[in-house]
Amino acid sequence: MKKSILLFSLLLSSSAFSQNIFWYDVFLEVDSKNALTVAGLIDGFYSNHPKASDVTVEFSSIPLKGANEKATHIISITSKSSKSLADFRNSLKGDNWDLYISKMSNYVKSSRAAAGRDLISNDSETQYPIGQAWVLKDVKNLELNSMVQAFGKLIKSAKFDGFVGMGQIAHGTDNGENVYIYGTYSDLNAAFNSGPQSKKDAEAFAEFFSVLDKSAEYSKSFTRVLVKRY
Repeated sequence: MKKSILLFSLLLSSSAFSQNIFWYDVFLEVDSKNALTVAGLIDGFYSNHPKASDVTVEFSSIPLKGANEKATHIISITSKSSKSLADFRNSLKGDNWDLYISKMSNYVKSSRAAAGRDLISNDSETQYPIGQAWVLKDVKNLELNSMVQAFGKLIKSAKFDGFVGMGQIAHGTDNGENVYIYGTYSDLNAAFNSGPQSKKDAEAFAEFFSVLDKSAEYSKSFTRVLVKRY
C-alpha cells in the first residue's frame, strides 16, 4: 500500500489500551448554497432533542476528500455504551423528527449511514475540532489481529497530541471497506505537521507500516472540521 508517513489528520474485541467507542455516522451531500440552511436545521433539532449524558453528537463539514466522496457534511453520534447509542438512535422518531426530516429532504441531495466501533486507541479525552479518517478495505480477521497489535505498539511508542484509534466498520460499508484509522488535531497547522517527530517515532511508524502494507489495501481518506458539538 503506497502512502506517505503523514497520517492521522477524519472511524472485534476489547483492548487493554482503551475502552471501545461505538459510533453511528450520517453522511450528507449538500450544495454549498444550502449549507447554512442545513446547518440551522440540524442545530434546531439536535439542540433540543434529549440524549443521555454519555452520548455525543457532532456536526462537521468535510472540506478535504477524494473525488469519489460525495458527502459534504457528517453527523457523528458516539458513545462508550452501545446500549446508549442504540437507545438514542431509536429515539429519533415522532412528530419533531418527521418535521426535521421533511425539511432536510428539500436541501440534502443524498445521504448514507455507517456504524462501527473502535478496537484500540490512545484513550485521549481531547475534543479537537479537526479529524481525519483513513479507510482500508478487504482486511481479513487474522490480518486485523496483527494490525491491532502493531497499532498498539505504535501508540505506546510514538507521541500523539490528539485522539488516535483504529476500528471496524460493521454496518453500512461498501467496496469492501471494513477498517479505519482515525485521529484528531487541534488546528490545521497541527494536521499539516503530523507524523513522526523523532527517530524513535519514525522507527515505530515504519514498523507499523510494514505490517499494514502486508495486511490491508488503502481505499480513501477524508478530513472533517467540527461545526458544532451537542
